[in-house]
Amino acid sequence: MVVGYDGSEAARPALARAIADAAESGARLVVVTVAVMPLEAEGPMSFGTLGDGPPETLSIVAPPEIERVLDEAREQIDAAGVDADYVWETGVPVTALVREARDRDAAAIVVGKGHHTRLGRWLGTDVAAEVEHAAPEGCRVIVVEH
Repeated sequence: MVVGYDGSEAARPALARAIADAAESGARLVVVTVAVMPLEAEGPMSFGTLGDGPPETLSIVAPPEIERVLDEAREQIDAAGVDADYVWETGVPVTALVREARDRDAAAIVVGKGHHTRLGRWLGTDVAAEVEHAAPEGCRVIVVEH
């Protein structure tokens, strides 16, 4: 079971629902947190090399605000005794949620109603509706009101 969590008011009930469902079913929970960025921040950072070796890559570390969100989720999930993986990335929340669900053959994706970023609100996007549209076949989408 995959849950989108960003620490927002809309995401908190979704996390609670996902924890309850995972505890009841024994499913492993995958918490996905996305730092929305206008540019891709992943990959090799190469500005030319002086030697014959491969270009140096910079390790990507979760920003402090993402660590706080994941720690908040981890505290609740650990208290419930649920097994979970924690995934963060930069990019588009819908893409990350759908990819994790597909790659892990998840039975469900849980998102909060109104679970979108400030940029998404400004642009008029709705993560829950987009996830419902893009979810892998056979994967339920559970939209939780806050």
